[in-house]
Amino acid sequence: MPLNYVSLNSSIAQMADFTASRQEKLADRLTACRALLEIYAAKLNELQKIVAKAQQQNKNLRCAEPVSEALNAHFAAPTLSTQGITVLSGDGSQITPNPHEAAFYGVVNIGLFEMCPGSGAAPKTQTFTELIYDEESLGVNQPITEDLVNLLRDARERTQLATYAATLPQPLVALTDGPLELYQEPRENPNFRQYFDDYLDALKDLAQLERINAGYVDRPRAHLLVKLLELASGSPTEEHPFAGLTDLALIENLLRPGERSAIFKLVSSASQDFSDRLALHFFYLNVGNEAHPALARVDFPAWILNFPGGVDQLHAVLLDQAHMSGDHPYPYALVRAHETAVVKLDEAEALKSLIQRELLQRGLPPLLDSEKLANKKVGWRTRY
Repeated sequence: MPLNYVSLNSSIAQMADFTASRQEKLADRLTACRALLEIYAAKLNELQKIVAKAQQQNKNLRCAEPVSEALNAHFAAPTLSTQGITVLSGDGSQITPNPHEAAFYGVVNIGLFEMCPGSGAAPKTQTFTELIYDEESLGVNQPITEDLVNLLRDARERTQLATYAATLPQPLVALTDGPLELYQEPRENPNFRQYFDDYLDALKDLAQLERINAGYVDRPRAHLLVKLLELASGSPTEEHPFAGLTDLALIENLLRPGERSAIFKLVSSASQDFSDRLALHFFYLNVGNEAHPALARVDFPAWILNFPGGVDQLHAVLLDQAHMSGDHPYPYALVRAHETAVVKLDEAEALKSLIQRELLQRGLPPLLDSEKLANKKVGWRTRY
C-alpha cells in the first residue's frame, strides 16, 4: 500500500474543517474587496499614483496597475470574423538530465501548430528537438540544472515561434501556454542571462514583425488586482486584509461568457526587463458559457495596445479557439501544440536505446544506472 490511509483519515477530517472555516472568512473578505473595487473603479489616476509610491518603497512589488479602463469594466466579444487570421501556437517539453541515469543527457522538444480557421487548409505541425549532453553543448560553465533546462525550453519555444511567424502573412496571432513573464527569474549568472536575453529578443522580433502574441494562463491563481485594492485600502504593508483571495474570485461574477475585463499593466520585479514596447499587460477572459464559466488571464506586450484592432483580434481568436475544444474550453491550437511537443515515455525509451547503441558502436563500455536508480527500478517491477 503506497499510502497509510488510516493515519491520513484524521488529517483529512481536519482539512475539511479548515476548508469550511476558511471559506467563511474568505466570503467576508470578498465582500469587502468587491466594495472597494466599486469605490475605486474610476479613480485610475489615484490608483496609478498609489502604485508608483508603493513601487518606490518595495522593488519586489507585484500587482496590477490600471491603464485607461474602469476596474469593473467588461467588454463583450468583438464582432470580428476570425477567418483569414492565421493562428500559430508553440509549446515545449523537456527531459532534464539525470545524474543517476546510465547516460547523462537531456532533451528540449518544441512543437509548433499552425492553422487558418475557415480557409479549408489543413493544419501544419513542426517539431524541433535539441539534445543536451554536457555544459559545452549549451555554452555554459556550470553544471546543467533543471532551472537552466526550463529556461532554455522557454527561450527556444519563443525563438522558434518568432522565426516561423516571420514566414507567415498577417494577420497572425501567436499563442503560448502560461504567462509571458517567466517563472524562472533572470539570474545574475551570465549563463542564465544569455537565455533570458534570447527570450526577450524573440518577443522583440514578434513586435517588429507586428505579429500579435500572447500567453494564455488557464485558471490563474494570481492576486494582482486584489493586491492593487489592498494598496488602495491604506492597510499597513505587513497586513493583508484580503489574504487568500484571488483575482478570479473577485471578478468571476463580473464577466459574462465571451467578455473580457479591463486591461491592466503588470507591475513586478521583472518590469525593467519587459520595458517599453514589451511592457507586460493582461486582461481576464471568460471563454466558457452560462453553465460552465471558464476564466483565464491573457498576457500580452504593450505594443499591441497601439496596434489597430490588436486587442479585438486577440479577444476574438481566443474565444473561437476555446469553443473548438468543446466541453472543456481551452485554445484548440495550444492543445495541439502540446500534443506535438510532449515527449512520450516510449519515445524517451527509444532515445535511450539509440544513445546506448551509438556509444557501443564507438567501442565505449556499456553505461549503467547508479546503484540508487537500479534499486528503484527493481522496486518498480517487483512486489514484496
